[in-house]
Amino acid sequence: MFKKSKKNLYKSYIHFWWCLACMLVVFGSCKSVNQPEPISFQQQPYFFDAGAAQSELSDNGVPLTASWQYSKENGYGWLSNNKGESFFHEGWEPSRDAFLIDGIAGDELNFKADISKGEWWVTVWFEAGLEDSSTANIIANGKNITPWLQTFTPNSEERESIQKIYRVIQQKVTVEDQGLQLDFVGNEDVFRLLGFSVIPDSEPKGKAAEIYEEMKSAGGFDSEEKLEPMIEKLDRLAQQEEYENFAAFWKLQLQILKKAEKYFWYRGWSKYTEQTELGLFDHLHQTVMLYDGLLNYEGADENPLYERELWYRGRLLYWLWLERGIHYEKDAAERDLAKMLELHPQNELVRMYNGEKIDNGDPFDNVKKPSNAPDWAFAQWEVTNRLKHIADWWVLEQQDERGEFGGKYGDDVEILRFWSPLILSGDSVVYQGWKKLADGVWNSSKVYKGYAKNPSDVEHSSEFISDTAPLMVLYNDDTKYEERLSYSAKYFKDLWTGFNDNNHRFFKSAWFSSTEIETEPPKNRDVPYTTRAAKAVRYYAWKTQDEPTVTALKEWADGWLAVSQKTDKGKPLGIIPASVAFPSEEFNGSEDNWYTANMFWDYFDWSGGSAILDQLLFTWTMTGNDKYLKPFVQHLDLVSKYDSYLMKSDNPFEEGSEGWAAYQLGNSDGFWNVVGTWRLLTGYTDYDDLIIAHGTPFIKYRLSGNTSYLVEGIQPYLETIRYNYPLFTTEAIHTDRIHIGPGNAREIGIVQGMVTGYGIAESSSPYIAVSWEDASRDITYLVTDSDSTMLEADLYSFSEKDEELTMRSWQLSKGNYKMKLITRGETFESRDITINKGGDRIRLKLPSKQLVNISIQQISK
Repeated sequence: MFKKSKKNLYKSYIHFWWCLACMLVVFGSCKSVNQPEPISFQQQPYFFDAGAAQSELSDNGVPLTASWQYSKENGYGWLSNNKGESFFHEGWEPSRDAFLIDGIAGDELNFKADISKGEWWVTVWFEAGLEDSSTANIIANGKNITPWLQTFTPNSEERESIQKIYRVIQQKVTVEDQGLQLDFVGNEDVFRLLGFSVIPDSEPKGKAAEIYEEMKSAGGFDSEEKLEPMIEKLDRLAQQEEYENFAAFWKLQLQILKKAEKYFWYRGWSKYTEQTELGLFDHLHQTVMLYDGLLNYEGADENPLYERELWYRGRLLYWLWLERGIHYEKDAAERDLAKMLELHPQNELVRMYNGEKIDNGDPFDNVKKPSNAPDWAFAQWEVTNRLKHIADWWVLEQQDERGEFGGKYGDDVEILRFWSPLILSGDSVVYQGWKKLADGVWNSSKVYKGYAKNPSDVEHSSEFISDTAPLMVLYNDDTKYEERLSYSAKYFKDLWTGFNDNNHRFFKSAWFSSTEIETEPPKNRDVPYTTRAAKAVRYYAWKTQDEPTVTALKEWADGWLAVSQKTDKGKPLGIIPASVAFPSEEFNGSEDNWYTANMFWDYFDWSGGSAILDQLLFTWTMTGNDKYLKPFVQHLDLVSKYDSYLMKSDNPFEEGSEGWAAYQLGNSDGFWNVVGTWRLLTGYTDYDDLIIAHGTPFIKYRLSGNTSYLVEGIQPYLETIRYNYPLFTTEAIHTDRIHIGPGNAREIGIVQGMVTGYGIAESSSPYIAVSWEDASRDITYLVTDSDSTMLEADLYSFSEKDEELTMRSWQLSKGNYKMKLITRGETFESRDITINKGGDRIRLKLPSKQLVNISIQQISK
């Protein structure tokens, strides 16, 4: 039933475009249509342009309309049972030429041509439609010639419009006396034929053999040889009749390859997506589909361009797999890359793609730790310098004038998630890259009046702002960055949220933009992910103390606090539900449980609710009301109750039960991350043993004073970024998949905790005690204690000379303080300082290769 409805949708779509095309003809606006004429076929290439527009691909282009019937007199055409309808894609000119902009669609299309006897190459272009997999078959003279075609991970939300991309297949077909019959069968889909070619097979002889050898050279997997010169040579060669067929076939291969490589590099760059009007995934999927046409036929491994084609496709499928994490792309990537390893077992890049760790050599490999340097300092120095080395490539080599990195803005911003500790430790290069991207996003077509222009789920609509704008108020004093956050604050108060049936403020939907919200079920729910959109609101409230914004955030926290205390649908007391319907406040709307949201994207299902706990903790910091801390105690009591089960490899409890929730929480880094911040801010010690047993390395250190937790916690990151540098830089396609640690981590909260005093995930709320500016990359930091009246930190500089830097105080309250700098037990500097506001700067000078303790104590308010 589902597939049938899709076919009906296709037919309506085709009928609409056919009617529109006819109307445009009447008004003289449509491109003129060449009418078919009878053909007496020879041993030469033919390109059949299905639909309405004249082919521009070949002098042998043959217009093929839906009504042109086969007869002996005509020599070719549709058989009598054909019921195809023409379509024309008005406005698709940026990505389609005349050959591909129109076509004929039907459940089954049957074509016959009186092609002469011999071996012929058949190449077919047909649209991908609404589907991410293809069930279409192409049958030549009764034999199915359809190769395996790549299946892509389907959208979580059902696609509503036909994709602008198309598939290509080609096979060699033996034609006997009866001519050639091609049956295009849609099966579970409508077959949307764009065109096809038939070219006689020919051997590379004489002058053709010379060009064939050139193609072999260009077809090496690591070749960067340009294809255009060979295409031009084939054009000249085609003028000699004896080489016409050879030239036509190999020119077609090179043209397909050229387009595939063009889209491979176009990726998500705005300058190209604006040019083609195709998005990142359109470019990448189209690339794979073109490579499928070049590679998926019998004998393709004898193709002189084979290695080059296989290498590009394998790498692209590898990154598509990292992006989606689904077997469709993974299995195909492993197939291509394993074949490449067979062909080039010594190549380091090929080995990297096949899972081997390769040390590429860099400035940090052979650096020795000074004898007086703490282990924590040396571990931090290495990990931050390696991360800065990666970031340097993105900023200095890859970033363009719009601030982009090439993976599309929505993904580019996610690369910043490991940059915040680098900037907060004082690095200027990484900061300039962040600023350039933040400004580029703000001024891009993706953002309108301070938030996403187009409504989509909050994870995707929020990232433009939440990943770039909030931390700019820590990095830069320009008031425009503060002003940028005010837009989100306004929408939060007036558009996105409202008061529900229980007079609680909640988001009305998890799908919204700067101008509209989508409230049709199941979108009409608040979810923990809405804290992403509220991140800018929290930073704005913290920076400005704007009373209406603080009040609205408090009202929202009150709503989540209230539902945490309910036990509807079997939810354990105190736990945050997966979603809350608006305006009913029902957990997960009409779903039958509290933990499965069933809202298209699986990340909306319950994963611990730590983002809402963070919102409650932030509200406590702004109001001082201890009621917002109650769920923390309830969560920790629950985890403590089931502590003995947390080390089991699998959750032993019934889904949705109290024990099941406790197990999930106890094994969640996100939960322990926010709990660690709660512990540092509140000073509540009752659960210290539990936190030391299961918490993050940073909170374990802060509670125990044992720096080995820090050193051990950094090692998994080092074991990742010491190797395979190209996979973090030059080879990366999806910029949101620059994984820099274990478990596909994109953050390194342990370093942010050491540098700033707090390591909250994604810097989701402004909790930091201190940050640093204008600092050498040789300086390391360890905040050992902090609150509103004092700060203790150890700094060690690996520099060969004394260094100066700036410390910014964010947690100390207004007042007068005594600052001491101590090394080897002796104070070498003591001075009085005054703190007037958050972010006040204090200039420091550090001696070379000495551990320095900075102690700041309040002496008066």
